[in-house]
Amino acid sequence: TANRFLNAIVRHEASALSSSEQPEFVMAFAGYSVTVGRGNHLEQSYPFVLEHILSPILEMPPLGIKLVVRNSAIGGIPSFPYGWCLSNFLGKDADLVSWDYGMNEGNGASGLDSYVRQALMMPKSPPLFVLLDMKRPRLDLLQTYVDLGALPDPIALGGRDAVDKRLLELPEGDRPTGLQKWNEWGAPKGAPGQSPWHPKKMEHELMGWMLAMHMLDALDVALENMGHDAGWRSKILELEEQRTNGSAEVSPPPPVIDARKSGAASLLHDSVSDTDRSNWQMNHVSCRTSFLPNISGDLDSIIQSGVTKNEEDMLKSRDDSLFNGGWVMDVGKLERDTKLKVLKYGGLGYIDMKTAYYGIPSSGALKLWLPYEGSVNTGDAPAFKFFNAIVLCEVNEKRGDGECNMMSDLTFRVGDEVVPKSSVSRVKGVASYLKKEICIRIDIPGEAKISFQSEEQMKGVGLTLEVSVTGTGVSREKGACSISHVIWENL
Repeated sequence: TANRFLNAIVRHEASALSSSEQPEFVMAFAGYSVTVGRGNHLEQSYPFVLEHILSPILEMPPLGIKLVVRNSAIGGIPSFPYGWCLSNFLGKDADLVSWDYGMNEGNGASGLDSYVRQALMMPKSPPLFVLLDMKRPRLDLLQTYVDLGALPDPIALGGRDAVDKRLLELPEGDRPTGLQKWNEWGAPKGAPGQSPWHPKKMEHELMGWMLAMHMLDALDVALENMGHDAGWRSKILELEEQRTNGSAEVSPPPPVIDARKSGAASLLHDSVSDTDRSNWQMNHVSCRTSFLPNISGDLDSIIQSGVTKNEEDMLKSRDDSLFNGGWVMDVGKLERDTKLKVLKYGGLGYIDMKTAYYGIPSSGALKLWLPYEGSVNTGDAPAFKFFNAIVLCEVNEKRGDGECNMMSDLTFRVGDEVVPKSSVSRVKGVASYLKKEICIRIDIPGEAKISFQSEEQMKGVGLTLEVSVTGTGVSREKGACSISHVIWENL
């Protein structure tokens, strides 16, 4: 971990293109409502507690590092499809990546395994990985990745697990300062999210301080190296060269292989290398999403046509007439109701929102163009030579039994070819919410054709995708079809 801070300095010194006046270290936190800080103000969540402690120390000489902290958690979501979209939510410049488990995903480790492997594909791989969870199967998984040499310094962080319960039984004035006011929320009483499973303000303080103490230990080591090793820069450059010269697409064999049953194994767990059976290789996975906060790769960027002009205010109810002749950017009823309740308390600083495009039969076809972002030399070839599969995910929300079924109520055209029902399957096990699978996989038809962003110059290879609601029973009242994430695997 100490070398990561030193690397930020060396990386900045070596970059003639850097727009920043000082080195930056980016900590990007992901997860759901626990990390968001529900029941408190966003600024009271543990990532920003950490920032408040660490930022002024990193700014001091000789380090002079600017700490950038992002809380990109989204309430009430599973780790996938989020895990396919880490660069979208966390940024390609993330030095630290996190996720929190415990409420939505049981006790297993397969979801974390897939998430870690996606994190290993990020530009600054391997990231400093933080797991907010203390379940033994997931701790064992992290240890396995340490033993494999893939994650050098992951952190498993607990909250109330770290507290001696006997201390909380003491009178308020006799407790350590950090355990006083333990049962008080940071937001006004009655604010949404003040549930027993969400950490209160002082638990977030505790988690932020525990992370900060770990980081401060690493900074002590970094300062020791700077002060006593005149060749520290060259050593860091050598380590960085070793990292960048390694193949970003190569990873160790997965400790958990349940994803083979998911129907999307190559997008989750890579595949065995043709040249080295001890290595697994992952193709580049692209994502566009409508969920917020989104740093890059908005779903709108790949939509060509088929949407209705939207109201700017996402919390304003949409009129039924908007859905005739186009898909509509909207939020679900529970999401809207919850956000409106939060507004009564001033918004609490929250920036997450589960927006999606919703459609019914009269909305017509939603037309998208997926840019090829792989490494195959461009040229006129069948689409399956460039793209392996497409995954579409709906917004995760509580709805009734009559809601849209992505498998039976949607039809697709890919590369100007109709996709048969047999080529559409559920992604199972890793992308589910309240026991409901929320993503489908679409195979690329053999006759599908690529297209070009500039047909005259044959530049910008991509693939067209059309989505139509053909289920006659689909309605807004019962639950319209929705699309919040479009993911594709580039060959």
